[in-house]
Amino acid sequence: MDERLPQYLHRPVQILWFDSQEFIVVMATIFVAVIVGGIIGWMLAGALLFFLPWKRSKPRGFIPHLAWRWGLTRLRRYPGPTQTRFFE
Repeated sequence: MDERLPQYLHRPVQILWFDSQEFIVVMATIFVAVIVGGIIGWMLAGALLFFLPWKRSKPRGFIPHLAWRWGLTRLRRYPGPTQTRFFE
């Protein structure tokens, strides 16, 4: 079985000119904007134009940690986002 490895392992996977996390956000936003349509769809597209440069100023892996902070996902073996003290 042949498997492809990227030339540089430290670089993120790139789809078109987006990394994989940005691509998911872009596709989800476009999908919702097409379904909703009208002025709200255009507002979502406009918000996306502000979100992408802001996200690119953050370190890699920022979106999963943001979802954890908002309580949307859990990180295994880590305390919840609202805990202020952690005892091992």
